Amino acid sequence: MNSKLKNISALILIGSLPQAVSAAGFAIKEQSVTSLGRAFAGSAAVAEDASTIFFNPAGLTYLERGELDLGLNYIKPQSEFRNDGSNINNAIPLTGGNGGDAGSEAFVPNFYLSHPVNNKVTLGLGVSAPFGLVTEYKDDWVGRYLAVKSEMLTLNFNPTVAVKATDKLSLGFGVSAQYIDVKLTKIAQVPGDVEVELEGDDWGYGYNIGLLYQFTDQTRVGLSYRSKISHTLEGDGTLDALSVEEDISADLDLPETVSLAIHHELNDKWAVMADATWTRWSRFEELVIESDGILSTDKPENWDNSMRYGIGLSYQHNDKWQFRTGIAYDETPIPNSRFRTARIPGTDRKWVAFGASYHYSDNIILDLAYAHLFMDDPCINESEDADGPGPRPEYNLKGDYDASVDIVGLQLRWLM
Repeated sequence: MNSKLKNISALILIGSLPQAVSAAGFAIKEQSVTSLGRAFAGSAAVAEDASTIFFNPAGLTYLERGELDLGLNYIKPQSEFRNDGSNINNAIPLTGGNGGDAGSEAFVPNFYLSHPVNNKVTLGLGVSAPFGLVTEYKDDWVGRYLAVKSEMLTLNFNPTVAVKATDKLSLGFGVSAQYIDVKLTKIAQVPGDVEVELEGDDWGYGYNIGLLYQFTDQTRVGLSYRSKISHTLEGDGTLDALSVEEDISADLDLPETVSLAIHHELNDKWAVMADATWTRWSRFEELVIESDGILSTDKPENWDNSMRYGIGLSYQHNDKWQFRTGIAYDETPIPNSRFRTARIPGTDRKWVAFGASYHYSDNIILDLAYAHLFMDDPCINESEDADGPGPRPEYNLKGDYDASVDIVGLQLRWLM
């Protein structure tokens, strides 16, 4: 990595801190605290604050005033491995402990700014972290030859514009400039245990579009699309204690999503919302890392496309307080235990969420939300050949995980 990108990476680490996966794959769903309180149900149609920039930019036309949103999400995942016959070449037991809790707590911020130019056009800017991952095991755990630490950080800049095309139809468009930094470590026997570290970064570009259609005064439907963003990461690979340092590169396509959502006001107090979101995780077929020496790897992933479904409810108690709740089902793209890895031991997730908003003044709104993600114990049956030339043993990691996630979000909205 050149010094300029290293400086940018340092700023990202200070400003956004390590991020933990909370949605399927390595997506981060925490882009809005108000949406968190509904388990993100109907986010492409609700359009209640400037975070609609991420979920559906057309929703900006529903904001009558300029708005600045500052949100912070605390994510506490739990991921504890239980060994069940891990071995070398299906014969020799792998030694080591269970690695401790591989889930790393994280603070994930987001920032949104909206500005109505006139009664037809609204501009916006979003800064968020759409993808991220941190898992970290103890150096002497049983799966150390497959993974020790996995860290992915992203930062996405998303300027947008929304237009009220007719009294019923709103359209939105945004562009994305996204920075990514990835760091992977594990242990290699060459002979003896030494640490392998791979690190690379890149900038990539994409876009998002959306529409909102107001069928009646009570009902609107939103449709939104976020494009894929392709990255070619370049950086360094090192083999500690052997003075090996190589240039490495890897291609990674972060997937596109399509979301269809509905928001319906039952009366002046109650509203219900729902959505279905499709993510093209099938782009993640393999993880190929190329080097100019011995650190090249090629690991099949074979992920499937996945769906997420949510339904939520909001209640306007009075002029000061609003309450919301929601549930969601988030499918994993990982097809089976053979393709589940120690770096991303994901599985299906069931969301239950609650939230509230307090109108402190005419200009200030405070939002608070909590969500718990239930996860069935994911089984793993991962295999990987050892690094290096010549005959290479096969490491087999077998067992399951005790996993769950808790999320707390706090947000300040300043209406201008």
